Amino acid sequence: MRALALFVAQTLAVVSILASLLVLAGRHPLRLDLSPDRSLTLSPHTLRVLGELHGEVHATAFTASQEQAIRQQIADLLRLYGDAQPLVTARMLDLDRSPGEAERLGVSNYNVVILESDGRRERIDPVTEENLTAGLLAVTGRSTVVAYVVQGHGEPDLRDINERSGSGDAAAALASDGFDVRPLPGAGRIPPDAGLVILAGPTHELQPAEVDALDGYLRGGGRLLVLVDTDAPRSVLDLLGRFGVEAGKDIVVDQDAKLFGADGLSARVADLNEKFVSDRPTASALLPLAQSIRLEERPGMEAEFLAVTDETTWADVGGRPHGTERVFRAGTDRGGPLPVGAVVRVPAADREGRLVAVGDSRFASNSQLGVLGNRDLLLVAAEVAARRDQAIAAPRRRPTSTGPFSTLALTAREARTIFWVACVLPAMLLGTAAVGVALSRSRTA
Repeated sequence: MRALALFVAQTLAVVSILASLLVLAGRHPLRLDLSPDRSLTLSPHTLRVLGELHGEVHATAFTASQEQAIRQQIADLLRLYGDAQPLVTARMLDLDRSPGEAERLGVSNYNVVILESDGRRERIDPVTEENLTAGLLAVTGRSTVVAYVVQGHGEPDLRDINERSGSGDAAAALASDGFDVRPLPGAGRIPPDAGLVILAGPTHELQPAEVDALDGYLRGGGRLLVLVDTDAPRSVLDLLGRFGVEAGKDIVVDQDAKLFGADGLSARVADLNEKFVSDRPTASALLPLAQSIRLEERPGMEAEFLAVTDETTWADVGGRPHGTERVFRAGTDRGGPLPVGAVVRVPAADREGRLVAVGDSRFASNSQLGVLGNRDLLLVAAEVAARRDQAIAAPRRRPTSTGPFSTLALTAREARTIFWVACVLPAMLLGTAAVGVALSRSRTA
């Protein structure tokens, strides 16, 4: 009997310890995400947005009871937000069984989330992390910046989402980050509501009046983002030169970029200025055909580099016979690391103007925006130019997982079978063995 009493006491102690661990786990949840695409991990950008919330946000999801898989996906995503920030609460409603709430919130279709906070309301459809985070920014009162994209000088078409050289994907990315993206046919007159003007990859000369208008806009406290290519027209280079930004008119060579499946002319952005970007990007941007950026002093203006390449890169300044292999020439070419992005603060009466320049525009095209950290670089450049002190420049991309893990798809029946075989059955066998050992000891005692 003494052995049996000891066994009972040990069992109670183990149960108490497990119960305490369950309570601690419930109060301090910790999730280990082993999925290859880290689908169970929120991006650094989302975590940064959640960390800056100060008021409660209520999420109401309307789904269909017949679509359990989609319903579970939405519930899991909202649960990630709630675990990261207790101020975010969520409820799941069946659209067909909650007509009153659906009418109040103006919902008539399935798989929609409504965010509410302090009298503001945002509709999320489709429900993705990107859209939810953008909705959080809007519903918590972050102002929308009107961004005009200059067109008419050979720039990529803002509305083109099909052609590889189009910029429709870039416009969509900016829109999801709180920018109201609008085309600007010609830069002869900058609209008064412009919070940011983007001049990306022009191939034709700007008219003198357009250069003066952009100059005046900057000096009056405006915000300008310029993506300048190696073949940029002289008028664009002259505009940058007025503010101490000199395009190198060279080509950055990065042989190490071949490790990323690119050629030696795709330059990897190794570092971003920590003064503007406190969170290191998850993936480096890869500029398809970049040129270096140099800075010259201008009275009253403050200039700093925003992005630099790796020390293994170098700038080919040209002058080679056609077809000659690109090999570094000491005394002629420039060694790395090389600046490929810069920020210039321009003094103004009411607020400072700000110019951000990047030595390549092709990274923001439809064919390149999804490569590594290119999308992050575009949004970082826009945030730093337009918002600066309120910029949220953390990476939008989730960190990728490493290791030999791969996706395993199971049916509900297979999942239950694995649960019983891998969890319940071994526990029952161990419990039976423990009871048998205790009884055997009690008989021999």
